[in-house]
Amino acid sequence: MQTKLSSCKTRRLPLATADAADSRRRSLHTMIAHKRRCRDAGVPDSATISRMVDAFLAAGGAVTACPPAYVLPVQNGAGRQG
Repeated sequence: MQTKLSSCKTRRLPLATADAADSRRRSLHTMIAHKRRCRDAGVPDSATISRMVDAFLAAGGAVTACPPAYVLPVQNGAGRQG
């Protein structure tokens, strides 16, 4: 990958830097395309949501409930006597 400096000199980027830039560009294009597809699809109605949930459950999916965050132990040392 080549870039132009302000003095119009072309320089070569290191291969790792060029690969990282290409990866970011591909990721950005993928995110933009996904956002566009979601926006174009619109908001699903209740019948569509119901069909999607039924298909998820029929495929073996299971609904899980995670405990609230406040039941997890906090390991920050608060409340300890020095």
